[in-house]
Amino acid sequence: MNNVKRRSYSKAAVTESELELQTVATSVSDDDDDDDTVGNRNRDSLRDDGILCLVPDGMSFCDGDDDDDDDDKSLIERELQLYRLSNLGVPLNYLFVGLVQGLVYPLINVYPLDLGATEAQQTTLLTLNGLPACFKIFFGFWSDNMPIGGLRRKPYMLFGWALAVASLLPVLLLSDLSLVPLSGDSNNRQQRLAPSGAPTMPLLCSCFFLSSCGVWITDVMADSLVAEKAKLEMDKDRGNTQAICYAVRGLGFAITSPLSTWLYNGDRGPHVIILMALLLPLCFFPAWYHLREHKVILPMSTREQCFELWNTVCSRAVWQPMGFIFLYCAMFVSNSAWKQFLETVLGFTSNQLNALMIIAGVLAFAGVVSYKLFLTSWSWRRLYLFGMALNGAFSALQLLLIKGETFGLDPFFFALGDDAMMDFILGTQLLPMCVMMVNLVPTGVEGASYALYTTTSNVAGALSDSLSTMLLRIWDVSKEALIQGDLTGLTKLTILTTVLQTFPILFIGLLPHSVEDIERMRDNKSYSSSLGGTIFLLVVAFSILWAVFVGFMNILHPGWMGES
Repeated sequence: MNNVKRRSYSKAAVTESELELQTVATSVSDDDDDDDTVGNRNRDSLRDDGILCLVPDGMSFCDGDDDDDDDDKSLIERELQLYRLSNLGVPLNYLFVGLVQGLVYPLINVYPLDLGATEAQQTTLLTLNGLPACFKIFFGFWSDNMPIGGLRRKPYMLFGWALAVASLLPVLLLSDLSLVPLSGDSNNRQQRLAPSGAPTMPLLCSCFFLSSCGVWITDVMADSLVAEKAKLEMDKDRGNTQAICYAVRGLGFAITSPLSTWLYNGDRGPHVIILMALLLPLCFFPAWYHLREHKVILPMSTREQCFELWNTVCSRAVWQPMGFIFLYCAMFVSNSAWKQFLETVLGFTSNQLNALMIIAGVLAFAGVVSYKLFLTSWSWRRLYLFGMALNGAFSALQLLLIKGETFGLDPFFFALGDDAMMDFILGTQLLPMCVMMVNLVPTGVEGASYALYTTTSNVAGALSDSLSTMLLRIWDVSKEALIQGDLTGLTKLTILTTVLQTFPILFIGLLPHSVEDIERMRDNKSYSSSLGGTIFLLVVAFSILWAVFVGFMNILHPGWMGES
């Protein structure tokens, strides 16, 4: 006999437009102890919170009879079938995010140099383009707290794409995006000339910043929908929904990033690339129109959401593993002088620099797939421990390239094996990190909580980037020193960054072995700590403020961190 729990709603709280919605009761059978029971973990969480799933009219309604489990199973299966028309907008949103980012990233990697921008100005553009990723917590909280027509994701997803498209129009319409080769080899960026009507750096920075805001808003909405669906997965299928979506995004990047590099060599390369980045999102509209999102009859108030988030972050299951993730990402300090070394000393062209980035992105996608196919049986500690050790070894290989010891390989392929392997390792760690985050998401505030966790890693990455730039001041790694053959500072900087990247290995004990460890910590109320939650939130808040401060300083005082 099934026990049924339903939340009682006051008559005044339900509008006429919401009367068409039906409530699917969450059934809890006496034999739900089987780990493979469909939606077992989600039912438990919904039962504890007294929250029910609301579905559009026409879908199964469970009235507490003996067919409840079959109805629940059918409903959950439809929710997890991403290629149904009603769900197709979720993976396609990730695809178009990858397509747009694949077009934009190679462009902003080299176009400022053809405009005569300094290294500091280029750093400003890259910083501002990545800064909105640090605001994901605010985008998520916004959508959770202010549903439009009972919908928390779909309207903001459309708004994000509209902002991303509209922000590129000034660059396209108000400037000349052509490039004229000065001599025969157009692959060499120093032989290409931008016309007098070319966009200014302030225009590029502002437009790409706003466009990036739009892309990250729509990405947060898709992440929230995925988090809601991933909680319905069977234990043996954990991570499938996320793996599909992140693989699709990686595929989109892998398709358009080499295309962007190829198009850039044309006389109107930047114009064509920005036009494509503007038009591509318009193709997403049909999938968005058919995307079905569950309406919310009684959304949580702002106070309730804040209280729920506070209780969540105070759990040891949250602040301990997320503390390790923050430390791991913050200590992943790259060598900021490395690109200058490849370009100045080894003579890498802009095409080769973009090729390194493209192949690294493809291998990051391969890392996600490899984890899902071969490494799911590994514990999280073992995976991160192995990754950090391997990453340290490959980072150390930079020293051999500095000394010219490439074992007969072309320097490009040797640099590729070094940089790309790091991205492959990070790719293998992405999915378990996201699975961990989904299992920490409370019901009712999926957008804000999941965005908080992803913001944690993003702001840690921003902190890592600023630390990487600050390290340039320790030793002389200027372009002039590299041209003169003085590689002493570069060697010391490489050793320091390698040590920093392997430093989190000392704190691997903070990372749980698996989802089961997280669930035990979450269920054990004695593990709750207000101090731990406070420190976690303060660190995230400080990191966000630091990222904003760095962005403004890069605009007001380019080069303040040591760039030339």
